[in-house]
Amino acid sequence: MRNSNLIIILLLFPSLGLFAQNENINPTDTIDVEQIENNNPSKFEINGYLKDLVSVAIPSFNGLWSFDNQIHNRVNFKYYANSWLTLNAGARNRIYFGNSVQQIPNFDEQVNQSLDYIRLGGIVSQGQSYLIHSTIDRANLKLDKDKWQAIIGKQRINWGKTYAWNPNDLFNAYSFFDFDYEERRGTDAALVKYNISSLSSIEFASNIDSTFDKMIFATNYKTNIKEYDFQFLVGKYKTDIALGAGWAGQIKNAGFKGELTYFQPYKNVGVNPTFIGDISFDYTLPNTLNFRLEFIGNTNPIKTTNIQFLTQPVSAKGLINNYVSTFISVGYDITPLIKANLNSIWNIDDNSIFLNPTIDFSLTENTNLLIAAQIFTGDKNSLYNGVGSYVFTRLKWSF
Repeated sequence: MRNSNLIIILLLFPSLGLFAQNENINPTDTIDVEQIENNNPSKFEINGYLKDLVSVAIPSFNGLWSFDNQIHNRVNFKYYANSWLTLNAGARNRIYFGNSVQQIPNFDEQVNQSLDYIRLGGIVSQGQSYLIHSTIDRANLKLDKDKWQAIIGKQRINWGKTYAWNPNDLFNAYSFFDFDYEERRGTDAALVKYNISSLSSIEFASNIDSTFDKMIFATNYKTNIKEYDFQFLVGKYKTDIALGAGWAGQIKNAGFKGELTYFQPYKNVGVNPTFIGDISFDYTLPNTLNFRLEFIGNTNPIKTTNIQFLTQPVSAKGLINNYVSTFISVGYDITPLIKANLNSIWNIDDNSIFLNPTIDFSLTENTNLLIAAQIFTGDKNSLYNGVGSYVFTRLKWSF
């Protein structure tokens, strides 16, 4: 396994300079398949990034500070076989070195943990002060034919509507604190979509796992009613029956979104059902000053320690570890190339608070510098008490 992962690293890292020379490739471009077939002999698309993330963990100003560095490379690959078949793949390579590798118990297990049934990658090499990890987190075939679409393989099934928390995201729930993983986690699954009309569709998705009790499969019906996008979900979520709904629209000039999911255990007698609801509002002024307000409630939260919520994978039933939380965000474009933002989370149950100021500099067309902090604080025995603070500096080059 380690030899195969090393081959992946050797193949992907040198490719950065080669593919960066192609100025026609832009990660944000929309690809017209017919145009590629008619005007461009190449049916390949390759993009990605190279990032350097420097972090400082500050348990307290008088405590022992920890310094770390992470080099993060990603390569995304697409092959357009014809107008109805596309091959997608994505590889993620990371090199860690610093105090955390030495000081955090089981650091390698935290980095290497995965919810994938089919694991393509792992730890390539490690020592007392470094760790190299490589994995393929996207590998799928996409088929488009008339009103039908199917995606088979490692993919992200994104059913979320709101920003900070997504109760409808049954397959790919993610942690807001993991800001350096923009693509977010995927899953080994099959998704089939049928476009009923230009405004409505129905999707069926199922993952694969080692046992039936770990599997998730669900149907999602999407439609538009009076300029509101609605979705309705029903399915099996591990050992629960899941019923959900979501919407996205506007109240005058303000965005109004929400997600609701009800989990009813069908196997474990005596386990209480869980209802999770999330409502979000966002508004942007003409001068680019923008606001976001989000509320989430969970009738049956999964209790955890103040460290586990940062290191353990997030599930659709475990988006928050308390009953009620609020998210508030304020952003402003200082200049077209400099953006500032302040995110905050308040866990009302135990009065713990998370603050996340960021400032993003666009240095060139494909280079960005991000300076951010994550500050956790709270009363004694609260979820965030004792977690400390983190400061990050990230330089990112996209190709």
